[in-house]
Amino acid sequence: MLKEEELSADIARTRASALVEQSSERFDRFAFAARALDLVRPERTRVVLCEGHARVRIESGRQWGLAREGGAVERWAMISIPPRASRRAIALAVAELAEREPAAYVMDVLLRDDPESSAA
Repeated sequence: MLKEEELSADIARTRASALVEQSSERFDRFAFAARALDLVRPERTRVVLCEGHARVRIESGRQWGLAREGGAVERWAMISIPPRASRRAIALAVAELAEREPAAYVMDVLLRDDPESSAA
């Protein structure tokens, strides 16, 4: 049985490799990402989608000067999506913005229509 640290490291490696996944499948990657964001609905986060080059990339941070009652912090996030990004890479990037679980449920819902997933 794997130790918790080893399991965490293995999950991190899997995520990192998934973000570079490419696909020749033809689909609207930005529409897919927008649909994913509608499902995840990151709270208090303004998200921008832009074209990337090599891999799906997520940048995020705190919006300074924008705080709500109770100390809730506003955030921003940018997801760069390359022209050949896989559905899995996009879904994983969006799921990382979710502050609540279950991210696995989000991945399942997003990928259930993926022809590559159903062919396996």
